[in-house]
Amino acid sequence: MPSLRGPCGGIGFLAVLAMASLQAPTCEIRRVVVHFYPEGIKGGGHPFEQQFFGRRGKPVKKMRFVPAEKAFAIARSLQGTRGCTVSVI
Repeated sequence: MPSLRGPCGGIGFLAVLAMASLQAPTCEIRRVVVHFYPEGIKGGGHPFEQQFFGRRGKPVKKMRFVPAEKAFAIARSLQGTRGCTVSVI
């Protein structure tokens, strides 16, 4: 079996390529959506209302792009609110 060590004792070229190819592409901008359930029952058959959030963390009418760091901060602040589900898309 071939060794992964190169001539200088370090990790060989093949191991470095394998580690680099496992990284997934990242998206710098996201969208924040909150689903409100009026009766408090979550499920596929129950109606819900969608509310989108903008850069300042305030509700907006259309879905907006927000920097990823800010989107996750908004989602953390809304997490645990009764009768809703927070999504970062």
